[in-house]
Amino acid sequence: MVFKNQNGSALIICLLSLAVLSALGTAALMVSTTNQTIAGNYRKQSQAFYVAEAGLQYALASIKNDITWRGDTSYSTTRDDMIIGNITASYTVTTYDSSNDSYGVYDPLIPGGYIKLVSEGVFQDSIQTVENMISLSPKDGSDADSPYTAVTTSGGNTGSGIHVVNGYDDDGNLASDMVETYAELPTVNQDALKTFADYSFSSLTNTEVSNSLSGQTDFFKDAPQNTQPYIIHVSGDMFISGSSDVYGIIFVEGTSVVLSGSVRIHGVIYAPNASITTTINGGGSPGDQPVMGQVISGTGGVHASGNHADVQLVQDYVDAFNNFGGAVVNVDPAPGSWRQY
Repeated sequence: MVFKNQNGSALIICLLSLAVLSALGTAALMVSTTNQTIAGNYRKQSQAFYVAEAGLQYALASIKNDITWRGDTSYSTTRDDMIIGNITASYTVTTYDSSNDSYGVYDPLIPGGYIKLVSEGVFQDSIQTVENMISLSPKDGSDADSPYTAVTTSGGNTGSGIHVVNGYDDDGNLASDMVETYAELPTVNQDALKTFADYSFSSLTNTEVSNSLSGQTDFFKDAPQNTQPYIIHVSGDMFISGSSDVYGIIFVEGTSVVLSGSVRIHGVIYAPNASITTTINGGGSPGDQPVMGQVISGTGGVHASGNHADVQLVQDYVDAFNNFGGAVVNVDPAPGSWRQY
């Protein structure tokens, strides 16, 4: 009789059905809430990414406008006045450079002529970072105008007794027109040379040559193409002695250049501010050129020390100097360097 009594079974079935429906409803609500959270996070991450991209594009446009730009303050730029909806977003762009001078944060892994831009975008609690390498290259047809002379100076040519600085042409022949004195110096894009610099020093002495430049054995760094010269930027003076060999374009911003001993420069010395005499040690007999390439110096002129100092023109080096010292520089994102994280 007890088992045949079904009173209340409908209530139990209803309660079970309500429990199942409640569980399904709770699960659906959780899925919906999770989807909303995922969509919200995706929206915030997307907005942070777009903000970071905006910073990257701002930096690229700034460098195109001025190749010396490396951030508005201390190699970085922060902007936090970007309003998206009613929410304030911000980005911070940091520049990294191969030159260890005032041009960006120094990174020895970046080759000369490249700048790395890293932009971090922030939107609410989401952060996205994008980076790109910027390639700088000389624009063809925008060359500087350095003449094909062994020496060009806005000062005189002096020495001890009868000794002076002799000039040899590209074929190694002594020629009087290879030394141009009291001349107007060529128009050179100095900012471009700084930007392309592979090395930057506050001064260039035997220490820097031994520690940083001893591995260089050629004026060009991309043989056999021979279009990319090594470029050395010296914000101060240059004093080299002994038996060192130095290769490349050497841009000296200081007032003095001294080469003594059996130093040999394979390249172009560009010292437009040299108000103190540029001293070149003749050492041995005439025909033993301490400089193979070109010397450009300021009002201090050039001075032969010890004996006749000989400079031989190397037209390929002058061509490279003119190319990289031209007025216009191409600024382009390097292919394959963009990444997000």
